[in-house]
Amino acid sequence: MNNSDPNSDGPASFYERYTDFTDGQIREILKNHRNYQESAVTAAVKIAIERELIHTEQDLLGPEYQSKPSTGLSLFPDITDSYQYKKVVASIFRVLFFVALIPIIFATLKYSEGLLNMTFVGAVIGLIWAALTFLLLKTEKMFIANVQIVLLIFASFGIGYRLFIQNTFQVVDLFILVIGTMLALYFLFYLKHLIRSKPSQL
Repeated sequence: MNNSDPNSDGPASFYERYTDFTDGQIREILKNHRNYQESAVTAAVKIAIERELIHTEQDLLGPEYQSKPSTGLSLFPDITDSYQYKKVVASIFRVLFFVALIPIIFATLKYSEGLLNMTFVGAVIGLIWAALTFLLLKTEKMFIANVQIVLLIFASFGIGYRLFIQNTFQVVDLFILVIGTMLALYFLFYLKHLIRSKPSQL
């Protein structure tokens, strides 16, 4: 559920939208109230009082409505706020679409050098990656992300091999390839984690 200003999100206020939520969903908002805007929490508190889930807003200070602190750093942090969830997922998809531009730019450079085979390979990989990312955005199917992971690994190994066999081996090129591959893999695995743990409000 979008936690932006309700006036900018249509005529319905947070209160009007939250009245359709179950008791469990209201409790989830209250438990994670530090992650929500004040207007959203105020609406959830009002509904919770009406349903006798709590007596006053002071009940939020009790242990039941305090988010448990993380015991350590997490590689894939959980996001319980649906508004933040949407923002993070949208940002990850923007990164994944940007990744598709890298082989396409590579293909353009190789075309200017007259290397048509490399041009074709780069363009195909870029277009396939963009198409898979679009399908993942629309369907949220895990197997699509798995296909992207396999494609990324094979493409990285192929490019790495060509870097090794070229006459002038550049360590910087290999370093950039490894870092780029690791970042893309991280975003894909994090996206899979987020889709599996989607907030109940969505």
